[in-house]
Amino acid sequence: MQDRGDRATDEFNARNFERLAVEYPISLMVGLYGFDPDDHGFEAHGETINISRGGTLVRVRRPIVAGSRCLIHLVEGEGIVGRTLIYGTVRRADELNELFHIAIEFDNPLDFIRIPLGDQAAN
Repeated sequence: MQDRGDRATDEFNARNFERLAVEYPISLMVGLYGFDPDDHGFEAHGETINISRGGTLVRVRRPIVAGSRCLIHLVEGEGIVGRTLIYGTVRRADELNELFHIAIEFDNPLDFIRIPLGDQAAN
């Protein structure tokens, strides 16, 4: 039998929602279990690579371990995704060229994403 974490990861990997390739500035307020040696929360800044109603892939400048809880502040989110503060869990983290690609599953799917002219669906 799978535990809740395994089911959540499977659901996230299933990509139940269409992903849009968009770059928006973000701040992540990462809670306990982050990379901080004192195991304190920290803030990471970067931008989205893609976003869907169920989660986002972001590029940041510091590592964040899978399983970390975070509050995503989507700086330009108002009117685009319906809210600018979104809670989620890091499901995957990969290092690429001294940057970190972090896949985050939102606690609750977004109600909508308004597509600004020029944004395209991600592959």
